[in-house]
Amino acid sequence: AAGGQATSAAALVARCAAGANAAPGFCEGALDTLGASVSLLQREGAAGARALRVAPAGAELEPHTEEAQAPLPETSCGAEDFAGRDIDLIIYGATGFTGQLASKYLAKDHPDKPRWAIGGRHRDELEELQANLSALGTNAPSIIIADLQDPASLQAMTRRAKAIVSYAGPYHKYGGENLIRSAIATCTHYADLCGESAFKKEMLQKYGDAAKARGVAIVQALGMDSLPADLLAMGAAEQLATDGHGPPTDITVYFSVLNSWFSGGTMAAGKEQLEVYGVDPNDKESAYALAPEESIEARVDQTPGGTPPHTGASSSDIGYDANFSSITLPYAMSACDGPTVRRSLALTFPDAPIHFAEVMGSSVLKELATFLSSPEALSQPPNPNPVPGEGPPQWLLEGGSLIGQGLAARGAPNAAQARLHMHCKGDPAYQNTAKWSAELALALAQEGPKGGVGGYLTPTVALGSEFIMQRLSKAESGNLCSFWWGSDPKNS
Repeated sequence: AAGGQATSAAALVARCAAGANAAPGFCEGALDTLGASVSLLQREGAAGARALRVAPAGAELEPHTEEAQAPLPETSCGAEDFAGRDIDLIIYGATGFTGQLASKYLAKDHPDKPRWAIGGRHRDELEELQANLSALGTNAPSIIIADLQDPASLQAMTRRAKAIVSYAGPYHKYGGENLIRSAIATCTHYADLCGESAFKKEMLQKYGDAAKARGVAIVQALGMDSLPADLLAMGAAEQLATDGHGPPTDITVYFSVLNSWFSGGTMAAGKEQLEVYGVDPNDKESAYALAPEESIEARVDQTPGGTPPHTGASSSDIGYDANFSSITLPYAMSACDGPTVRRSLALTFPDAPIHFAEVMGSSVLKELATFLSSPEALSQPPNPNPVPGEGPPQWLLEGGSLIGQGLAARGAPNAAQARLHMHCKGDPAYQNTAKWSAELALALAQEGPKGGVGGYLTPTVALGSEFIMQRLSKAESGNLCSFWWGSDPKNS
């Protein structure tokens, strides 16, 4: 959270230093935000990635009723468990900032015409949203009232749907565990946008086996944290492996454009993680916190963000990477993305020693500074200190973008490379996160997890990298994301 804020604030400061016109007090606010976010980043980097290793006593979310504490069923969910569902997908937390974006996306006459519902605690807010959605298209949702602190209401909700995607974060703080338990109990596939690394580790430990036994998919990474990294890394790795000479030895995910902003909810989640899980500055184990199955020999990365091959030191170093013809900088959310990608690698290429690293090019700051110098930014500047429920302005949601690459390489004697490009139009952190998560949660409802195998999964393990690329390439009549292979940085 602080990483995104620091990157955006740095771009604002660069814009102000260049003499750009701005509203009174805007540059001063950007400087204050940069200072605060850098301070928080120093702590959040450790809390987000390094607190994965161990949580302090009392950090675990306590169930709220006897029903929440009851053992989960151990029998596998069958086709008959899904046959009577009257809803394909539930958008839970629909009245929040990102939940509303996802709801609007589905309401605008989605070509699949899903049977869907919006869920949350407050009927009046849901009815107001439902009325607004009805004006956008012909496929308006129904309403379901359920409280994260009331497991009985959650089970009454989840047993009606094939899948549910939750936007009600921070997930630890608001009782996200209860919804995960309910989904497993009622044979309902579950997804969210969780970037709370320590909470994800806890959910894997507590519910991974139960979800696998039930055949229910639990996917906590369908947003900016950590879909692009997972898709770029695994798409490139699987493509390389098709030559029959095995998996890669090194994978680097590189972003050249990240025109985005941050919301009050994102900052609240980062603060919550700091307060609950604390800091462990000496951690060396969290890189594989979501891949406990991995052998000691395969654990070749020492930090969650990994070590870029060109630096020879740590992922926090700046270096020049000839593979991308760019100076690369540390990418703050690599500490969140790294463990997710390594889980994908461990489940796809068991016990293979594969280095993973995630970086951003120096172009990210240059492109963001230019983006935030637009006429829209001058007239409607994003708030450097948003409160929960507040996100980027509409012009930024529509005009943002993401460009990234995944490079998988294998050393001698069968040296080879595979490079995957990804370009998405729209703000990746909220606008596209809402669309990605709604599309892929709907795919879980329609298709189920790949091979019918449930468990605590990643996006690419749950649905397959090729399937995800095809799905997102077709979304919004082909105007959402594009993917291509090769060294050409432009899709020609």
